[in-house]
Amino acid sequence: MRKILVIGSLNMDQVLQIEHIPVAGETILCQDMKLVCGGKGANQAFTCGRLGCHVEMLGSVGQDENGSALLANLKGEGVDTLHIQRLPDYPTGMAVIAVEKTGNNSILVIQGANVMTDEAYISANIDRIQAADAIVLQLEIPLPTVTFAAREGKKAGKLVILDPAPAAELPDELYHCVDVIKPNETELGLLTGMPVGTAEEIERAARRLLERGVGSVVVTLGGAGAMLVHNGGSVLFPGKKVEVVDTTAAGDSFTAAMAMFLTEGYSLEQAITFAIEVAAVVVTRPGAQSSIPNVDEIGEIHELFI
Repeated sequence: MRKILVIGSLNMDQVLQIEHIPVAGETILCQDMKLVCGGKGANQAFTCGRLGCHVEMLGSVGQDENGSALLANLKGEGVDTLHIQRLPDYPTGMAVIAVEKTGNNSILVIQGANVMTDEAYISANIDRIQAADAIVLQLEIPLPTVTFAAREGKKAGKLVILDPAPAAELPDELYHCVDVIKPNETELGLLTGMPVGTAEEIERAARRLLERGVGSVVVTLGGAGAMLVHNGGSVLFPGKKVEVVDTTAAGDSFTAAMAMFLTEGYSLEQAITFAIEVAAVVVTRPGAQSSIPNVDEIGEIHELFI
């Protein structure tokens, strides 16, 4: 079985159910609060494991209850956590996620131990990159680490997938090391400084990333689906109409599902179609990792592509 290596963040999420996102100076009452295992990297590794992939994760947690819970949750889905470091001097990362009744959310991240997922740590685990077929990265760990890991993955001939969230200005070197970048519309606009209000604008902005060296751009469009832009042209993939409960982890599950299909030898077009199906299940459920469908549910979707 081919192997995916996820390098990224692990956070314990405080998920708040609220009527609406407060404006400056406004106090509102929270209707409910739950602790849910999360972090963009952990969400993607968890999804890969739940989809039945051979997946390993590199990252950092504290020596605290939250760190133990996150590791146990990943192990429960078959994720190899052997090389995740536990740090006595840093708390496990946390995120405060406010979910409106519409299902949309706003997220504040407290990085904690994630800041110690640094280049020295990756260097000490360089054999994990060499043992993988695909490397999946995000931006909730230090940017120099992401760039270093992508460079090492590219040098080793691995498929490198970047989920550029939270969006930040990225060095040209990183773009040149990325085979597939997966921003949403907002992130694409932040990365390029270009308007993304229409399909034509989204395609133009995505082509700017191609000019910077990326192999292919997959822009997620929420309920509207996704757009693939590469040197051969562009393809718009329609979304699925579902009742949205919580959009948390929708993007992470999309990235993981896409990575799974690509490592299985499917085309990028097939991988995107599968990822849309998976993400459409996720948004109908509350929470991050708690919303990921299990392998039996995904098996029914997977069979559509065989």
